[in-house]
Amino acid sequence: MKNLSARLGSLLAVSLVALSLCPGIIAADAPPAAPKPFDHGDDPNVELFQYKDKKVVPDSNVQRPLAKLELKDKIYHGVLLNTDTQALFDARYKQYVEVAGAKPSMIGCFASRWSVGTEIPAESLRHRLKVIDSIPNVVPFIKLYTGDWKPGGPFMKADDILAGKEDAYFIELAEISRDFKKPFLFSINHEMNGDWFFFSELYKGQPTDWTAEKYKEVWRRIHRIFREHGATNVAFAWCPGAMGRKFGKYDATNGYKAYYPGDEYVDWVGASFYNDVNHYALDNLAMTYPNKPIVLAEWGTEPPRGAWYLPKPYPGDAEHMRRTFDFCLHRYPNMKAITYFYWGKDVDIERVPEQVEIYRREIVNPKFLNN
Repeated sequence: MKNLSARLGSLLAVSLVALSLCPGIIAADAPPAAPKPFDHGDDPNVELFQYKDKKVVPDSNVQRPLAKLELKDKIYHGVLLNTDTQALFDARYKQYVEVAGAKPSMIGCFASRWSVGTEIPAESLRHRLKVIDSIPNVVPFIKLYTGDWKPGGPFMKADDILAGKEDAYFIELAEISRDFKKPFLFSINHEMNGDWFFFSELYKGQPTDWTAEKYKEVWRRIHRIFREHGATNVAFAWCPGAMGRKFGKYDATNGYKAYYPGDEYVDWVGASFYNDVNHYALDNLAMTYPNKPIVLAEWGTEPPRGAWYLPKPYPGDAEHMRRTFDFCLHRYPNMKAITYFYWGKDVDIERVPEQVEIYRREIVNPKFLNN
């Protein structure tokens, strides 16, 4: 923590601005004909409904050992909050707890190598962990971009990472993680199965050297660095979008399979899931990785995503939220954490008054671990 405030002062002023941080956010006044949300799958597939008649998607390996941080009979009640400053975090945490009526046991945030072109030092991870740790008895969930969160910004080249040119940065992250001592979830380059982030082989922005194969190799290299430097308190969460894009032999519901680093390098499997995606898309993920605990790594409702929901008609935001809780609580035995994307007015629960009652009622279900 030596000279942390001085080192971060100017950098943390460059906020990972609320709704801009997640490129999936669409402005509230966007017309129905606006481009599809970033993380909307453009390949509707009848196979999406292959498990529709089953009340429970089975965990085929019920007797497996629990993963790091996994609870046997509980689901972490989680939320994603902005940790740029302690004051901003405190205000948003207070607001969330007032709306939810319960305190979370997991708190996530985003971290990036650059923010709007400004380089962010590895030391900022220590700041974010400290901010989250200001709330007793919560598990942090750090979601790292190895580039700028803003599309079109700078990013680490896959070949540079694989050649060891960025090792110093990742070693510092590992040492900070180790020194934190407490266990936490750590994700690298989420939603890789879309075309909106530079680390996707299908990226539609400026040219990059990232491919699905390099993505897997980069993940494994970072994983090894963390282990070699004693960060054994970190559980690695691999977090694709619930729907992505067609990729080679894979349709949009299965494109994530090309990026999976392997069981040895993944502790948890996550998913970004919003109200443009039918709930049965989660079946595919749960059935593909029954030997891993699942975290609903980002979820929520926001306008105008319902315009792309299939099959039509869209059931409405409040009903989509109710179904999300129903599926997570009753359908997936290996669903072990959910983290609501509480990041600003377009995704805040209270945006739709009917959602507040649903959220408050469901989040106190005994299956959830509240703080």
